[in-house]
Amino acid sequence: MSNKRKVALIGAGFIAPVHLTALQSIRRVRVSAIVDPNMARAEGLARQAGATAYPSIEAMLEADRPDAAHVVTPPPLHEATTLPLLAVGVPVLLEKPMAQDAEECTRLIAAAEEGGTSLAINHNFIHHPVFVRAKKMLESGRYGRLRRVQMRYAAPLRQMTARAFGHWMFNSPRNLLLEQAVHPLSQLDVLIGEVSDVQVLPGPVRRPADGIELVTDYAISLQGAHADAQLQIVLGANFPSWTMSLLCDDGVIDADIFESRVTAQRPHASIPPIDFAKRSFGVSRRAASAGLGGLTGFAREILRLGPLSDGFNRSIRGSIEHFHDRLFFDEPFIDLEGSRLVSLCEKMAQGITVRTPQAPAVPAADARYDVAVLGGTGFIGSRLVEELTSRGQKVAVMARSLGNLPSVFHQENVGLFSGSISDETRVREVIRRAPKVVNLAHGGGGATRDAIAEAMVGGARTVAAAASAEGAERLIFISSSAALYLGDPETTVTMSTPVDPEPDTRADYARAKILAEHAMEESDGVPIAILRPAIVVGPGASPFHSALGAYENETHCQGWNKGKNPLPFVLVDDVVSAIIATLDADIETIEGKAFNLVGGVRWTARQYTEELSRATGRPLKFHSSRLFMLMASEWAKWTAKKVAGRKGLLTPSSRDFKSRGMVAPIGTAAEQSALGWSPCTDEAQFRTQAILSHADDPA
Repeated sequence: MSNKRKVALIGAGFIAPVHLTALQSIRRVRVSAIVDPNMARAEGLARQAGATAYPSIEAMLEADRPDAAHVVTPPPLHEATTLPLLAVGVPVLLEKPMAQDAEECTRLIAAAEEGGTSLAINHNFIHHPVFVRAKKMLESGRYGRLRRVQMRYAAPLRQMTARAFGHWMFNSPRNLLLEQAVHPLSQLDVLIGEVSDVQVLPGPVRRPADGIELVTDYAISLQGAHADAQLQIVLGANFPSWTMSLLCDDGVIDADIFESRVTAQRPHASIPPIDFAKRSFGVSRRAASAGLGGLTGFAREILRLGPLSDGFNRSIRGSIEHFHDRLFFDEPFIDLEGSRLVSLCEKMAQGITVRTPQAPAVPAADARYDVAVLGGTGFIGSRLVEELTSRGQKVAVMARSLGNLPSVFHQENVGLFSGSISDETRVREVIRRAPKVVNLAHGGGGATRDAIAEAMVGGARTVAAAASAEGAERLIFISSSAALYLGDPETTVTMSTPVDPEPDTRADYARAKILAEHAMEESDGVPIAILRPAIVVGPGASPFHSALGAYENETHCQGWNKGKNPLPFVLVDDVVSAIIATLDADIETIEGKAFNLVGGVRWTARQYTEELSRATGRPLKFHSSRLFMLMASEWAKWTAKKVAGRKGLLTPSSRDFKSRGMVAPIGTAAEQSALGWSPCTDEAQFRTQAILSHADDPA
């Protein structure tokens, strides 16, 4: 029997694999259990861990009580999932924030005391290597006593960019602060001590979507036990910046968390000009050393000669190692920092008034609809629902998350149903209510190439089977132009052009779409039509579309080619009108057909980028690429990973890169004739919707 400490992971969502990787690097522990009510997800992670999957904490405790547990469930579930563990004396590392409010924190602390066990909160950024170095420099005494801290936390918010407003943090200003502000606040708690007074100047209310109100900017003054601090928070920032300046009696320590850099200045025994020069040389030396260290760590990570080198993963590993070190060597402990930070966020949110999100109404058991839209809360789905309801039609909408939806979804003619297209029972419950079905659900996601394809193809098959079983009149499957081969400039793609016959040479998303279309062709029992939107643009979507190139950051697009060929843009409103035309058309017109959706305005990648730069006032730049350079880069990465022993690597494919460039012309005369469809051909109208809608984007 192994004498390693048995650790259970409670929750198998987004952050769980990060915890698993960190735990696997600690020799004296092993992951013995994965607990999640979604058994498919739990079993997938359990296979990676060599652990057992359980549907509930009770089932795990009955079968194999762990020596410790990491609770990585969403914040609304923290109390309910942690209390049963503490009650039987299992030490818990709980993901931040500790709980939803101070009352829940109090109950958790009481439960840990009653159970005689340990409770810690994973405020991992106090273990970030940059923060640790800055703290050690401060504690060295070389810079004197700390007097004041200035910190800026400007971070992107991927959920806001993706318009995933159903996330818990968007339910209230308090939740947003608990989810995001605890990162810098946890560091300030260490530096300045417990906060006795806080003053908050919130920024303006932003309205990134109809019915959604957020406050994302804050200027905060904090009075701590040891020093004072000013904290500037900008959530949803285009340019990430997390810096801190520690003003001491005899010097200044500056740290950049995102760029993994610590520099410092202190006086020398020299006249001012020489002193200032020495300080500058010292700052430059430290900055250069940090840059070189970052590159070295990345190279070691790629070659598997070292652990994950980025600051986030190192901070998680540091936090988890610290927790388990304390379990081995300390008496039971309870961290009170988590409770302090929850109370502080509650205090900071007081007085901030935004519109309360409207809860989805429960549809009547016998409610009937004209159209069922699966995956109907996204970019295209929102516009489709809006247009259908404006025509007096009743729409059943199914999506994974129904929280914080725009007002269009709270109309009388809309029925909201939570669910995934992987759940055939739930899909059938929705489809039986409407004769016509539109499948916009992505269904994708997965850790491997095959898992992505399995999710997307499996979801599409589930919907087709449900539509057939429930006797649906028609099913509209929304695919993508990525399923086509668009790498031959001499061949015009038309409605009769089949999908790429070489799916295994294509990237994960394109391959999955190709296989999903094949699955639709093999389905029977319901008339199916396939729509392939190309580069969909318009209000409500990010203008930084991956069809133009790779965006390492928003200001630089590394194109798939020289960026001089016309691209198949299509406005979201034109996609919606094509879907509605397909819903209204005679079955004979659409059954078994695939319609390519491309508009009449076909700018190059360069022109699109220039137009967007001019409209937004941002220095956006398109960088051209050559195929041989793209392939050389891919082969270099492939070789490094192969040498490091990586498995399941996709061999670099010139065919995929050629297709990404979209050099093949796409003709849509047949589509327009069959559907009576007239996409936008006016440049001014296209510019207004595709470009100018982002000129003063509140999101």
